[in-house]
Amino acid sequence: MLPKGKRPTSTGSEGRAASELASIFEQMMQQLTLLGHTLPQAAVSFTPQQLKILFTLDFLAEPTPMSKLSAQLGVTPGTLTKTAAGLVRKGYLKRRRSADDERVVRISLSKEGERIVSQIKKYRQGFFREICDKLTLPKRRKLIASHRHILETYRRILEEKRRP
Repeated sequence: MLPKGKRPTSTGSEGRAASELASIFEQMMQQLTLLGHTLPQAAVSFTPQQLKILFTLDFLAEPTPMSKLSAQLGVTPGTLTKTAAGLVRKGYLKRRRSADDERVVRISLSKEGERIVSQIKKYRQGFFREICDKLTLPKRRKLIASHRHILETYRRILEEKRRP
């Protein structure tokens, strides 16, 4: 019997499936990177890391402690502090010390940050509308269902990893 949380080593068809999935994932990430370069003119000056911060704060929708945000993004607090400072200087983020604990710094989108995120979302929605317009209804439904399945699978995996 294997220790809790351990799985047997993949062999045969499981190993091939894992290799194929890894290859598809790498190709999808490359395509997403290329799609990420399709931004409105107002957003082309942002680095990928800055965009991740802006969109994560938009998703969280509340002032967020820097420590929580750095963990969510998978970066060190120092890296986040440096990148966020540039976004604060440019007026895209607001920094506030917690009233309860001066050591805790919370950041959130400023009005300008909200505006640029909204602008990028609208641009991307138009981009995906063009893609959907070129697909038949059954293919559109299949594309949406497959992406929803991928999202749900990743969410489930992340939830399992967070459990002790």
